Formats: sequence, C-alpha cells, structure tokens
Amino acid sequence: MDNNIIMHVLVEYNKNYEDVCKELSLLNFIPVTIFKLRLSGKLEIISQLEKIRELKKRINPKCSAIQVQIDKMENSTVGTVNSLRSEFDIVIGLGGLNKINRFFLEDTLIDFLRDPHNVIFRNKMDFIHHQNSGINHVLCNLANERDIGMFFSLNFVLGQNKNIAKEFGRISQNIKFCQKYKVDVLLNFAISNVNQIKTSSQLKKISTLFNLSSQMSSKSNTLLGDVINKNKFRASDKHVIDGISFK
Repeated sequence: MDNNIIMHVLVEYNKNYEDVCKELSLLNFIPVTIFKLRLSGKLEIISQLEKIRELKKRINPKCSAIQVQIDKMENSTVGTVNSLRSEFDIVIGLGGLNKINRFFLEDTLIDFLRDPHNVIFRNKMDFIHHQNSGINHVLCNLANERDIGMFFSLNFVLGQNKNIAKEFGRISQNIKFCQKYKVDVLLNFAISNVNQIKTSSQLKKISTLFNLSSQMSSKSNTLLGDVINKNKFRASDKHVIDGISFK
C-alpha cells in the first residue's frame, strides 16, 4: 500500500519548491533537496560552494543532495567531489560523455550516477548494432563493485524533448545492463513541479514500460532513503568498515 511507504524523493530548488514540499508532506514523502555544483575552475567552485552553503542554511532542508556536473575533464577534481559527502546526504554525478561516466564510477565517492546517456555535452554517436547509452558491462561492474546506483530521471517524459523515443530507448538499454550486472536503479523524477509527484504505485506502472523487474521497481521506491540511512551510519561512531560495527 502507498500509505505504508515513506518515500524519499529528489526535489529541484526553484520557484515551485515550497508548493512541491507542501504536496509531498501530504503524501508522507520526504523531499531531498538538490543543490547543483559545476566543476568549472578552482575559484568558481569555491564561490559556488559558498552560495550553496548559504542557501542550504537558509532553507534548512531535512535531507540534501548535491549534483556535480563536469564541463571539461581538466576541471574534474576527485578531492572536491569526495569532500561533498561530509556536507550532503546524497552525492550525485551528472552523466554525459563516456569518459565522464567512467571518472565518476571509477574515481569518486558518489552515491548515484544520473542519466549516463545524457547528451548535454554533444550528441552521442550510436554504434552500428546498438545505441551509445553511456554505460557498458565494464562500467556496470565498476558501479556494482563500488556500490554506486544509477539514477534515471523521468523528467524527459513531461518535457519538450524532440528525441523522446531515443531517450526512452537509451534508458531501457541501460536498465537491461543494470539488471544483468546487479546495479541498483533509481527511476523517478527530479521533481520541479507538483505534476511530477508520483505515488509508488504510479512509479511501478511506469517502470514496467522500461521492463524494470518488479523486485527492482519496489527497491527503487525506497532506494534513496536506504542510501541516506547507510551514509548516516557510515558517518557514525558505530561504523568501522562496511560489514563491521560496534554495538
């Protein structure tokens, strides 16, 4: 039953933020506010982080996530990305070019790679026999080994994307990879308005369109909260290493 599920959902900070949070509270959902950081040079990163901290302090969200975007590989800094875990409940790497996806999965302490099929940098050239969806068996094995989930945003469904069929195909292909290599999948909106708020039952119906198994679909609805709780435990005095804790 939806009423028994306390879902954590990612929420964009924009002019609709307060209305979205009010609606989520009626459904007993917990908003996880997304702050965004572009890795675009040392001084600009410092300036962005100062503004993000000020905003975070002002709105005081119950849970927070930071999404990291890399414009150029020379601006990627492992130390910067990994330091974010101490300030935010969730760290998300915004996918794109295959080398950026690999950087996030191989070198950083992110919790989720968002939309590895992303084409914000340039159009991806598809392969002869299948689409270039941004991940492959090598990257999925990395994600599995390093306990990094894939976040596939459904925002394209309600947008003005002319390539909606191609977007759908790439996500479906990536979900097949994730299921084969046992990578956790978060399939939901990064909510920017009340129309994007969906119950767990609605999300399960949507997930069938992408051939997500019923088991992974159920896990997707609670995954965000599970990762937040796991990160809080890792930061606690009881945690020694994964799998070992003090009573």
